[in-house]
Amino acid sequence: MGDFHYPFADNKAVDLFINFVGDFQPDNIFLNGDIVDCWSISKFTKPLHIDVRIEDELVLVASFLKRLRKVSPDSKIVYIFGNHEYRFAKYIADNARELKGLKQMSLEKQIIAFCAEDPKIKFVNSGLRENYVKYGKLLVGHFDRVNKHSAYTAKNLLEDKGVSLIQNHTHRGGSSYKRDFSSFKVAHENFCMCNLNPEYTALPNWQLGFSVIHKWKASDFFRVTPIPIIKDMLIYGDKLYT
Repeated sequence: MGDFHYPFADNKAVDLFINFVGDFQPDNIFLNGDIVDCWSISKFTKPLHIDVRIEDELVLVASFLKRLRKVSPDSKIVYIFGNHEYRFAKYIADNARELKGLKQMSLEKQIIAFCAEDPKIKFVNSGLRENYVKYGKLLVGHFDRVNKHSAYTAKNLLEDKGVSLIQNHTHRGGSSYKRDFSSFKVAHENFCMCNLNPEYTALPNWQLGFSVIHKWKASDFFRVTPIPIIKDMLIYGDKLYT
């Protein structure tokens, strides 16, 4: 899952997700970018009534990570940086280049400092706006592409990357499938976990949700099940979460 955009996360959706993880006990949890918004250090003009500090954002992310670890103590957590996490390094590069290289000046170190070091959290940060990991034959990543309609981004990324993938960043759900003479591929857009009616924009075409990846341990083959969250409810298998 991804695109929580703390401090703008949808708290009811987060609660549903935490309850689901507690039941499901996944081997791996992929936090697929934009978990923290970095609102306070972004360059765009901000509404005056939203007063948020970077410390506030990191405290919320740390609280979420602690909850996640409590309900699923054995899961490996993979935190993939998105374009909003990239804002942290960009802010230092633009405003305080002299501080670059100090050990405690990375966003990873700040997150660890706020939630205590967790040996089962792996950070994926290339230093660029795009980051990803490979899970079997599936790329799990936060890619710098977004199109207007559901599944359009998935279709174009499938053409761009040439491999099966799952993408956050669009805040929408959607899937695109492609078969050619040699292979079958699929790309998924993986919803978001942030407030669908934020104070800084009007009526965005976003949807809440996340996905479950089943991967056969003896091979690279996988199956992705998108799970939308609608009216503060989700269904997985025969269970309704409210």
